[in-house]
Amino acid sequence: MELAMINIPNIIFMTTIALYLMLLAFILTWVYFDAEQRGVNGWVVMSLAFFSGTLFGTIVWLVLRPKLKPQPIPVRR
Repeated sequence: MELAMINIPNIIFMTTIALYLMLLAFILTWVYFDAEQRGVNGWVVMSLAFFSGTLFGTIVWLVLRPKLKPQPIPVRR
């Protein structure tokens, strides 16, 4: 019976995929919440960013997104 050998290239490959998926989830989550905060449907913007290539879609969103409208703070008297 052979001893289990640690396959370093396989570990590096799986770690790279895991980091990519975590970064993808972070970017798409940020795009969704940013769109919702600006009054745009977040699911539509997130889907467009994902299907147009996440990095390209995110850059397009950053260029074309509407200005953030400041919300008035209610003051009690």
